[in-house]
Amino acid sequence: METNEYQLTVTGRVKTPLTLGMDELRHMDIVETDDLMIICGEGDPKRALGRCKGVLLTDIVNLTEVIAPEHNDTKKTYLVASSEDGYKTLFSWQELYNSVVGDGVLVIFEKDGRPLYENHSSADLISVMDHLSGPRWVKNIRHIEVKILA
Repeated sequence: METNEYQLTVTGRVKTPLTLGMDELRHMDIVETDDLMIICGEGDPKRALGRCKGVLLTDIVNLTEVIAPEHNDTKKTYLVASSEDGYKTLFSWQELYNSVVGDGVLVIFEKDGRPLYENHSSADLISVMDHLSGPRWVKNIRHIEVKILA
């Protein structure tokens, strides 16, 4: 099984940009979910994902040294998660590190004991604590950028 082709990058306001392959993700602290349901922006169930395994987004970001020299910088910091096809979604720093939402923002790579994508070729990002999980479901996540409001 080839697991080295997938790459997730973390760039932006970080001291050390990061690139993780599937092997590195699979060797991090793994979080397992109950059955996940994707609920669209209108509130309708769209798809059952099943039981998933993944890594907390905060654990990935913590591998970099985020540049926030001023006392209030984290209050203005946000992350942009982007997919292979350009789809993007946002998370504020406070949401990830200072609320229960951050406990459920996952980069998932396995469902029901099988790879999420054939040959572990990609991963998705999902916010399991969102009431409407569909709008921030990033299929084929490839990039996380740490930014700060000017």
